[in-house]
Amino acid sequence: MKRSNRLLILLGVFLAVAGGLGTMVLISGNNTGGGGGGASASPTPTPEPLTSVVVAKQDINLGDKITAAMVATKQMTVSAQAALGDTYSDVNQVIGKIAGGKITSGQVLLASRDFLAPGTVAEGQDIAGAVGTGMLGVTVEVDQVNGVGTLLVPGNHVDVILSVYMDQLELKAKNASGSEIDLKGGVHVTTKMVIQNRKILITLLAPTEATANTVPAAGASGVPVAKPTAQVVQNTGRHMLVVLEVKPDEAEILRWAQREEKQDPQNYIDLSLALRSDKDNDLPPVTTPGITFKMLVDKYNVLPLDPRGVLPPDLAKGISW
Repeated sequence: MKRSNRLLILLGVFLAVAGGLGTMVLISGNNTGGGGGGASASPTPTPEPLTSVVVAKQDINLGDKITAAMVATKQMTVSAQAALGDTYSDVNQVIGKIAGGKITSGQVLLASRDFLAPGTVAEGQDIAGAVGTGMLGVTVEVDQVNGVGTLLVPGNHVDVILSVYMDQLELKAKNASGSEIDLKGGVHVTTKMVIQNRKILITLLAPTEATANTVPAAGASGVPVAKPTAQVVQNTGRHMLVVLEVKPDEAEILRWAQREEKQDPQNYIDLSLALRSDKDNDLPPVTTPGITFKMLVDKYNVLPLDPRGVLPPDLAKGISW
């Protein structure tokens, strides 16, 4: 056999052996894995989906009304959000709400914890942080007539109107015949807006009796009808305690007006609250003249009483009306 033929045969055998060895290395690499002898590699875990939650961008005090600048959204895993409960997903859901306590920057906002419902406050809750520097928190009692229907809520701004009942002078004299004349002075009212643009910190309503959620339908055979879940305010004469943020000298005015001159469940009859538009909270105070009966006569042409109806005839005849 020629030398060249033997070399070709040896080269073929070498290539066959090399190919076999390469195949064994590939098979061994694909079958590696823990002691299971051929188990496949573990798949990459799927990331947990995320959801948006609303958080505070700054510290917020009790009684503050939430603005767009105070809040933002961040991403959180679905399981973490579910553990928190009643979160918000959009900042528009919280703008305009009233903070029910101290909210720190970065805190996730919860419906059940962070906002006040009208007429509610937690027992023992510290509200000192809601009072501005140099201001005081003072409580007044209002009813549905002088307290805007008891529809006031924390964060509202109000003006305070004071009415003072002034005893007029009583005149006593004798006429020409010696008869005694006694003219009772009566009581006149003078009214003035004494405090303007003050924030309501807290409102407290009297407790109400628990009622069932369903009542029998009128005229139906015992078929229950669901009652509205939202409480409807009715004219029941109910009262409300309102904690106002005022200046120290204004606190003195309020305390003076809270004098107990009547045996009545509500002794603050001289005070009433007027609700302001929230668009006017940054406006300067206005100047009001106040009002008396004489001003009603002089400025608004209200007719005064005819004194001839109470004077003795011999005096009344000299009065022209």
